[in-house]
Amino acid sequence: MKKIILSLFIGSFCCAQTFETVPVLQNGANNKRINIAVLGDGFTSAELPSFVTSAQNTVNYLFTKSPYVEYKNYFNAYAIKVISPESGVKHPGTATDVTEPAFPVANPNNYFSSSFDNGVHRCYYGNTTKVTQVLSANLPDFDIAYILGNTTEYGGCGGTYAFASLNSSANEIVVHELGHSFGNLADEYWFAGTGERANKTQTSNPATIKWANWIGLNGVGVYAHAESPSWYRPHQSCEMRYLNQQFCSVCKEAIIEKIHALVSPVDSYTPVNSSSVNGNANVTFTVNEILPIPNTLVNSWTLNGTPLSSTGNTVTITPNQLNSGNNTLLFSVNDNNPLVKVNNHSTVHFTNITWTLNKTTLGTSEVKAAERRFAIYPNPADNEFYIKGKQDFSKNIHVMLYDVSGKLIPVKSELKDSSTIYVDINKLPAGNYMLNVEENKGLIISQKIVIE
Repeated sequence: MKKIILSLFIGSFCCAQTFETVPVLQNGANNKRINIAVLGDGFTSAELPSFVTSAQNTVNYLFTKSPYVEYKNYFNAYAIKVISPESGVKHPGTATDVTEPAFPVANPNNYFSSSFDNGVHRCYYGNTTKVTQVLSANLPDFDIAYILGNTTEYGGCGGTYAFASLNSSANEIVVHELGHSFGNLADEYWFAGTGERANKTQTSNPATIKWANWIGLNGVGVYAHAESPSWYRPHQSCEMRYLNQQFCSVCKEAIIEKIHALVSPVDSYTPVNSSSVNGNANVTFTVNEILPIPNTLVNSWTLNGTPLSSTGNTVTITPNQLNSGNNTLLFSVNDNNPLVKVNNHSTVHFTNITWTLNKTTLGTSEVKAAERRFAIYPNPADNEFYIKGKQDFSKNIHVMLYDVSGKLIPVKSELKDSSTIYVDINKLPAGNYMLNVEENKGLIISQKIVIE
């Protein structure tokens, strides 16, 4: 995937150096994966082998932690061998939360000017503009970046990028700091004043709190921050509170949501767009998926609006199943991981592959194929729900809702913006419904909707 900071890249590229980049985890093409960049600071040319080893160790450790371990196949990782003129990291000895110098004052010429004593002694951080410049020149399609500092003093900080030292707790520091910079999670060991987050809120009512679907499960509750008791966290011993813990259910869910938002579970598919097939012979359609560990993907196939029995990643269509003229085959996949409480979750992500083929008396047909990604929220819904596309919709959109008997239920819908459809379901009875969406008379969505 590609991080959308191109305007910043354009302004930064002129000043950046290129460095050797070493893959430390390779699962597929960069445009189909979440790409991790590990950079070093304070490593001289002679110390780069040590940096690569440390980068490999932190990546290996990250993927022992849930939910990263379940989604390891969705990631690539690279070590960018940034060369510093001098070894080590800066320590001005100016922190007021410890008796300085906590360790010897130092001011080495390190590439990212990374330093301790940023507000508090343990906050180790550096020049993020230079980090962006190096990323733009060496791995512009990164999604996650963190910097390892060549020091064994305990420290790290999250922000635009995560920074961590090579203390004996380095692996855990990286996991925690990526909770901030990748998962957008708040600290739980103190109140950091960063506003609402997935794991931080001012709502205390268990019935309406944002993690209400997890209350009473796996130790999730409503716990006040001691420093600011009007703010609440979900757990007593989450990775975002203490090192050497696991992420709580709420934080795992937030990280998985970020993974879902960044990458599709579809790696490739055949036939590809503009392929020619024989409409008078069997045609096999295959979707190569990126599987979670264990596999929690749920597949469905629909031909001309009629569900097919196959739930695998391949289906064979016979000539007798095709109508004369245009036919639409729709494959849909969503992730039903129990780490995300889908039936009570605000957003359901799914990816569709649509093939359109025209059956003629000549037999030969050109296949039109397209991949689209969508989100439906909220689901379950009450008075309304929205369909959000990764790509824009055309203006020729038709939304259809069917009850469990197959009866078409009239609903009002409209484009709220170029990529968002609003659907009014006010006064509809509670229950399960099938949502079909056609664009330019072709089926692009067929999904279950729950109305409460």
